[in-house]
Amino acid sequence: MHSVLPAWRQILLFQSPRQLASYGAGTLAAIAAGLCLFIGLPRLVGHGAIPPDVLAGTLAFAIAISLRVPYEVQPVRWRVSSAYPGLLADRAAVLLASIDYLPAQRSGGRTVYRLAPIPSLSWLRWRECTVEVRVHGADVTIVGARIAVRHLHRALKNA
Repeated sequence: MHSVLPAWRQILLFQSPRQLASYGAGTLAAIAAGLCLFIGLPRLVGHGAIPPDVLAGTLAFAIAISLRVPYEVQPVRWRVSSAYPGLLADRAAVLLASIDYLPAQRSGGRTVYRLAPIPSLSWLRWRECTVEVRVHGADVTIVGARIAVRHLHRALKNA
């Protein structure tokens, strides 16, 4: 698997303003809930406040760990040569369906899959999560979110 993005672009992590905004909103909500829990719960139980350095360390660790989400949706390319590329593409379609990816567009050996919409969380859907499966001769090229392509790679490798 190889990244589709140039090296300087991989450092930015966020691929679009919408992705940055939804990630920021989700992270801020989680931080607010966590702070309420860390500050309010000990006082409710009758203990003293948690030291500020523990809160700051926990907050920094949580933000660092949460950056894995935009990293996992960065686009990568995986090219496979097969004697039966149609069967490989069909198997990829079944595997993508198992992780809630549905075909959105089809045209001449190219199929684009998108995550199934969750009505209440549609604002969190990122276009960066698409996966494209392209059959060209004996080659099958899969381009999409790192996490989905890695899942396909492992499942097809073990099949």
